[in-house]
Amino acid sequence: MVNIRSKLGIGIITSLLVITLALVLNLTSDETPPEFKISADNVVEIKEDVQLDSYGYNILNAKVEEGRVKRNESLYLILRDMDVSPQVIYEINKKAKGVFQSNRVRPGQRYIVYKNSKDSQPYRLILHKDALDYVIFEWGNDIKVKTGQKEIEKKILKASGVINSSLYESLVAQERNILIANRLSEIFAWQIDFFRLYPGDNYKLIYEKQFVDGKPYGIGEILAAQFEHNGRIYDAYYFEGEKSIGFYDSEGNGVQKALLKAPFKFSQRVSSAFNRNRFHPVLKRRLPHTGVDYAAPIGTPVLSVGDGQVTEAQYRGANGNIVKIRHNGTYTTAYLHLNGFAKGITPGTRVRQGEVIGYVGRTGRVTGVHLHYMIYKNGKPVNPLTLDLPPSKAIDESERSEFEDVMNRLKEQMKEIKGQEKVASVLSKN
Repeated sequence: MVNIRSKLGIGIITSLLVITLALVLNLTSDETPPEFKISADNVVEIKEDVQLDSYGYNILNAKVEEGRVKRNESLYLILRDMDVSPQVIYEINKKAKGVFQSNRVRPGQRYIVYKNSKDSQPYRLILHKDALDYVIFEWGNDIKVKTGQKEIEKKILKASGVINSSLYESLVAQERNILIANRLSEIFAWQIDFFRLYPGDNYKLIYEKQFVDGKPYGIGEILAAQFEHNGRIYDAYYFEGEKSIGFYDSEGNGVQKALLKAPFKFSQRVSSAFNRNRFHPVLKRRLPHTGVDYAAPIGTPVLSVGDGQVTEAQYRGANGNIVKIRHNGTYTTAYLHLNGFAKGITPGTRVRQGEVIGYVGRTGRVTGVHLHYMIYKNGKPVNPLTLDLPPSKAIDESERSEFEDVMNRLKEQMKEIKGQEKVASVLSKN
């Protein structure tokens, strides 16, 4: 009985295979059955039911309107004018705690309103803080408040320039270019005093320019830069690995040093240099001037040139208001004649490189407004303008080969930068 059933099963399977093969051979022949022929009668159009906007929302069945916050207008007033009930607005504000502060709404902020296309009832508001960041308010079945961020698109650009006076004086009048100047000065601040540039100093760089919704947004990472200063060429290549991250020169040494070259963000004139035999303008006799005087406007922010700990912040006789910072076992810096101290600057406070510690003044024994800046190396004053600072940590040996590949590729791209124009004229185009 079992054998008969087995034979019947095999026969059925064999028959099915034969029929299937016949159908396949028939369909692959030149004669296509009518039901398989494509025509206007048997084509069914698939209607699109999703159309996403730049925020990722379906707008196919929505009315989207855009507006700007008016003067003295608040989130409450914006929602009320959209006929959102006071109870819903109250619930939205409750939900927004920790995510959005309603008192931060400013005139000119852009917002987008989503309404149901059938009854024009609003159900979503997107309020932009700036071109990049925004807050989403949703109500209806459930109230939600969350933050979002636009996608930043990047383009790789190149630039070059020659300094005729100073980098900052050439660019301050062109606000959109200051970011590039700042980035360059931050990268090379450990090798170059950007307040003492020479005519003919020049640079070239490869950098990222950022766009949001196709519009310029800002400057991204500088990928590679070369700066020729006083006949010497400095280079820097950005590298990010598992163990190494930052800017490194062509030898793989970290470009960033322990201390900045000067305690200011922008250019300030050196009014009196380091001089061990200077004639004192007040005491009328020769005394060592073991620091550098910067003639800056009163109230100009003074920066800590490195990470460290404040060891002194007080008024001290002829020195006036003074801040002293110990950076490590070797270097200490001092900032004299300050108009006042920055908030929180007291003995024992830890400060970061570039942090504001005080403001230029004329306290103590002085003839005019200025900052007297000093560096001590192993307890002895040294000339800040000529001090050769040690390099930071070099590239990790396990990543040297990868770094060299990145560097060589960037070097080849730098060679493609043709000619050099004036700084202002080049950067204003990018």
